[in-house]
Amino acid sequence: MTKQLATMPAYRHAFLHPGERIDRRTTSLGLYGPEGGVLPDTAIVTSSWTTRPQGLVAVPGGVPLLFGPALFAGSVDKQFGFVLLNSLGRLWALDGLPVQTTLVFAAKPQAKPPDHAIVAAILRALGLHHPILITETAMRFESLHTAEERFGECRGGTGTAQFYDWIDSRWPAPTKPDPERKIYVTRTGLGPQAGRYACEDHLEALLQAEGYTIYRPEAHDIRHQVQTFQTAGKLIFAEGSALHLFALIRRPGQISAVIQRRTAVPAVMSAQMADRAGAATVAINVVSAEWWPPRRGDHLGLSVLDFPHLRDRLADLGLIRGTNWITPTEAQVQASLAAGLAPGDTLMTTGQRANWLKTQREARRKG
Repeated sequence: MTKQLATMPAYRHAFLHPGERIDRRTTSLGLYGPEGGVLPDTAIVTSSWTTRPQGLVAVPGGVPLLFGPALFAGSVDKQFGFVLLNSLGRLWALDGLPVQTTLVFAAKPQAKPPDHAIVAAILRALGLHHPILITETAMRFESLHTAEERFGECRGGTGTAQFYDWIDSRWPAPTKPDPERKIYVTRTGLGPQAGRYACEDHLEALLQAEGYTIYRPEAHDIRHQVQTFQTAGKLIFAEGSALHLFALIRRPGQISAVIQRRTAVPAVMSAQMADRAGAATVAINVVSAEWWPPRRGDHLGLSVLDFPHLRDRLADLGLIRGTNWITPTEAQVQASLAAGLAPGDTLMTTGQRANWLKTQREARRKG
């Protein structure tokens, strides 16, 4: 495969202005040339943060100056899935830039600055050892490069052919997918307080009997995850951020499915699951009930699966035989749902949770 190098525009004496908060998901952060005009290819468009620069801005005084070449690489967050989806789309430009180029990421201002260790872990796994700068504040640059964002939420979860060529050059597949190698990517290693579905341990046992290896991605480094996903012929995922990684490297010849924890897969996930060549990852919705612990995160929901329906869907896809499939008992389901609850806590329906969240917001405003 021939690398397609491009001449990246370099702007001398550019600067980043953090701007102001416009609303909960929008700020006026912008990157500007020395005359105060917004630079091209510097917009941030994600589900949690969009930037809307406000016209001409004066060069800020008394702010740090970064010497040497830099590339504006977009936005970051502490979440593995967010970084995979929103922090890689401009990095293809590094193939045409000096090895000492600093990667500059903007972070959405938060009351408690998060740990961004996952950013470095992903970039190092890609073989990128450039200096990394993550900033919420004003910066000046001796020489700043910008590049088209070729993948991410800004494109609805899709990528260009050139972007996938770049990903494949960074994570080349060691062999063809083995049709006999079966992987179930579980969430049980995250613990009972994570968003999950009931009786996943029961599902693991059923899939092990079908020849599946139970794989906990968080127990392995990213390169191990990549090679595991690349070489398996059949893969089943519990809905989670590992699916974003697989979607980046999915290959022809693989059969894959994701068992939903929510009744609807986010549109950006659906788009990414079908974006590469080969059979798209199939989303399986067999959620029969949804429950919520008394905690605020929208990712913390618990769901009950219709196991007979799940067997039928997986068998139809050729992922299992399903001849010795056993549905968990009601007692098993209730015990699994209760795991992780603090003493005195009870689960809520979706409607009850909406009222609970409203009460929590009102209490915070009064407090």
